[in-house]
Amino acid sequence: MKKINLAEVLLKEMAVFDCKSFESKEEMFDIAALKFTEEGFVTNAEAFEEALKFRETLGPTYMGNLVAVPHGKCREVLKPGIAFYRCKEPFVYESAGESGFVKYIFVLAISENQENNYHLRVLAALAGMLAHKEFLKLLEEAADYEEFIHGINQLKL
Repeated sequence: MKKINLAEVLLKEMAVFDCKSFESKEEMFDIAALKFTEEGFVTNAEAFEEALKFRETLGPTYMGNLVAVPHGKCREVLKPGIAFYRCKEPFVYESAGESGFVKYIFVLAISENQENNYHLRVLAALAGMLAHKEFLKLLEEAADYEEFIHGINQLKL
């Protein structure tokens, strides 16, 4: 099975490195769903937002270390990918009974017809990187998408 390279699934058009803080997780879901739709990755923002909300009922997507990894799987996702938001200030993120401050958000859009374990492999790759201080430092310090991707490719994780 081919290892997932995050640099290949992080979407340039969905990367925001100076995002104003969100008021809530729900506001972030709304904005992310609209952006995925505007960029042509999703055909229906409301359906994708509902998929994000449904996933939250299954368990927490708050990861600690100021990171959240919400994800939604639905047939309205035309092209799978990951959006990244780095907020200027952390905000409170509540997820399945857990809450904490979040500054870095990876939003996964998963197609219903995608191979079953692909998104689990992406999540595993991301979780593996989040366990390393060098990656967490890169989340904070990368100036833009190109620097972020270059940094990911340079990490020996």
